[in-house]
Amino acid sequence: MNKTYAIKTVPIPKFSKPADISEGKRLYQSRGCGDCHDVDGSGKTFIDDPAIGTLSGSNLTLGKGGVLSERSDEELAVAIRHGVGKNGKALIFMPSTDFQGMTNEDIGKLISYLRSTPAIEKPQGDIKPGPLGRFLYLIGEIPVFVSAEIINHDIVHLTNIKPSVSLEYGKYIASTCTGCHGFNLKGGPIQGAPPEWPQAQDISKNGLTNYTESNFIQTIRSGKRPDGSKMKYPMPWQSLGQLTDTELKALWMYLQTI
Repeated sequence: MNKTYAIKTVPIPKFSKPADISEGKRLYQSRGCGDCHDVDGSGKTFIDDPAIGTLSGSNLTLGKGGVLSERSDEELAVAIRHGVGKNGKALIFMPSTDFQGMTNEDIGKLISYLRSTPAIEKPQGDIKPGPLGRFLYLIGEIPVFVSAEIINHDIVHLTNIKPSVSLEYGKYIASTCTGCHGFNLKGGPIQGAPPEWPQAQDISKNGLTNYTESNFIQTIRSGKRPDGSKMKYPMPWQSLGQLTDTELKALWMYLQTI
């Protein structure tokens, strides 16, 4: 957890048009950033367990206690996609494996949105991995504790990817799901989750046999499965419901190939 990483930065485009800022906000909402950084970006403690640890998302505003005034867009991109902070140390429990493939354009719109939000004064919450959290990381059960250790830091990021109902775009969207559903998307225990949380479901083709494209999209939008049952927390269907029809159709297409 104290290892340092030398990450080469790349230029990140800046955006100011209202449509681009709005898209950055949608990316923030639909990719679940608020689950750890709160809806207003001010950060919050999302796990507080004596065994797993106390884990808090950073304040992503320009207010006192926030990180935006101390980070360039390029440094923020490294944090988001590589899980590495300004000092070169790994960010603890930053799920960068979900975001490592984000394009420069999407990262730029996301950061431009964050810089447009109100400054909120809020100190950094505690980040203290507990004994069980450290042990589970050691045996490979919670790789997201130090996601920087399993990311390919030499990857060349795409400048942009055109939204389309395609396997390529579906795979791009599906990366957001790996933090809970696993890198193979076949579900199982959620990394670092309290014992009372349900396991993530298999969202490969075999796990979606009761779904069609239509009711898959409806389930994500409403939080209700085709049989009428409700999806349980921590499934972030409210966030994922912000995905566009194109994104959800592409995601469905990709999941059908797994």
